[in-house]
Amino acid sequence: MTQAADILDQGWNDTTLSNWHDLSQGSRILPLSWALALEEPASEEKFMSDKTISAYGYTPYNPSYKGKRLTLPMGFVLDDSHDSKLSFTKLRWFFGQGTQEPWVGMNCSACHTAQINFEGQNLVINGGPTNADFQNFFKELRAALSTTASDPEKFERFAKSVLEDDLSKGNRHRLKKSLESLNAFYAQNETLNATDLQYGPGRLDAVGHILNKISQVTHATPPTPNPSDAPVSYPFLWNTPQHNVLQWNGMVSKAKLPSLIPDGGLDVGGLGRNAGEAIGVYADIRPVKEDRAKAGFVSSVNVKNLVVLEHSLYSLKPPRWPGPLPKDLTSGARLFTDNCAGCHAPLDRNDLTTPIKAVMVPIAANENLNPRGPNDRTISTDPWMACNAYQFTADAGVLAGYPKAGKPKGTIQPNDLLYNMLGVTVLETLHGKGRDVAKLAFDGLLGIEPKPVKVPGFKDRALFSSVDERALRLINCYRASPQVALLAYKARPLTGIWATAPYLHNGSVPTLNDLLLPPRQRPSTFYTGTNEFDNQRVGFKTDKSDKNWFLFDTKLEGNSNSGHDYGVGRLSDIQRSQLLDYLKSL
Repeated sequence: MTQAADILDQGWNDTTLSNWHDLSQGSRILPLSWALALEEPASEEKFMSDKTISAYGYTPYNPSYKGKRLTLPMGFVLDDSHDSKLSFTKLRWFFGQGTQEPWVGMNCSACHTAQINFEGQNLVINGGPTNADFQNFFKELRAALSTTASDPEKFERFAKSVLEDDLSKGNRHRLKKSLESLNAFYAQNETLNATDLQYGPGRLDAVGHILNKISQVTHATPPTPNPSDAPVSYPFLWNTPQHNVLQWNGMVSKAKLPSLIPDGGLDVGGLGRNAGEAIGVYADIRPVKEDRAKAGFVSSVNVKNLVVLEHSLYSLKPPRWPGPLPKDLTSGARLFTDNCAGCHAPLDRNDLTTPIKAVMVPIAANENLNPRGPNDRTISTDPWMACNAYQFTADAGVLAGYPKAGKPKGTIQPNDLLYNMLGVTVLETLHGKGRDVAKLAFDGLLGIEPKPVKVPGFKDRALFSSVDERALRLINCYRASPQVALLAYKARPLTGIWATAPYLHNGSVPTLNDLLLPPRQRPSTFYTGTNEFDNQRVGFKTDKSDKNWFLFDTKLEGNSNSGHDYGVGRLSDIQRSQLLDYLKSL
């Protein structure tokens, strides 16, 4: 895999790359020994193989653990948290097992590392959106775990691989019970997130999954399902520390503690955002206090590594366009100033410090409405990510009565907005890591860089509802848009935008060239899955092929490619080409 650092010039050294690919956030999906033993649901082939990993758009990589070479998807790392106080990952499958058995989980790089084949050269874009198929990968993983538990022959092979010399009757029984317990957890999680909408490569309803994970751990009986039916593209991460709000709908604010040095101090906003993300990708959390004298919830969330990973972004530069550009970009620059800069503030590619105040563009049924004032623009792109984040409610379970984390003040009601419950859970999770957070805050005050917490022996290879109810929800969502900050999408600087296809927040427009067309002229269907880049249209190729297998249909709910016109569709072909060349250069 070609890093091509000299071409892309993203500013990371080998240490930063190693941290990005190897540090645990506290995510725990399944034990390492199980991951290595697990077979495909319908065959005896290993699940963690180059073939299976590649089939779902992830990149196989080969770290080692205690001298043994592993095969895992890039961004899947080891976690060895003490599990004695944890919940669904506190499993015992052999006699005398300790409390730090290694588990496989995900970190930032699994979702925020792009692979682009640019004119025959494989490029790794750090902080770019992955093109992997998260939804179907985990569906297949669930099927593999389920068939292992139900098929006696599969289970016997699984047990021999996991237990090795400890293959006693008692250990077989322990392993079977633990496997059934983990299967039950994921079956419930699957039910909460259930949707008929296929995300396809490069998309995930991350907010929906995070909110449903909160619903799952509240001990509500039963937990309230909310379909994760608003998939979005993974946001690109360069310039993230400069933004005042994050997520597509600006639901997370930046908040820094004081420091004795310029630009120092612990970013508690970033820490909270990353803790919520870790919870969504299967960090283990128990919403109960460890004891009366200790504040906060018990969890596997690794706050020290979250801060290290966040600090990696301080030096991450947008990737430079790897192809030739016209010598004169003046006409394109003028078109950008006239048509785009009002929302997408210009930012030099090497500027990693200037604060960025996001332009929040309210959602509306069409772009002629101005619900927040006569000078505001609105956007008529697909509304469901913003609407779901604002509207989803659930039984609060043990969270009922906790003080809300934001404004207005109050307490969590027995049935409350999941957004409010997420705020409480993240806050209490950080309280539960009080000693670590306090040290990080003190070190931030003094300008001391946080040290990563690595798993001993783990080394990389220097790689880098009903239809009527839904319609009513949409009407209410649009009606609330003038007063609710969350019912908007964020416009940000477009540095490195060439490397972030497909476009719009939900990935419904395949190339930048298509985005500069009137919405009615954009492709209504196209294929996704390939990393083959079209450097003329600026995006991935859209013709059907073995790797470009998923048919993206913009007519489906959650997939709309409308909106974001603002008159750009009136450009001539020559003007569109000039603007496109300028966008490549950013």
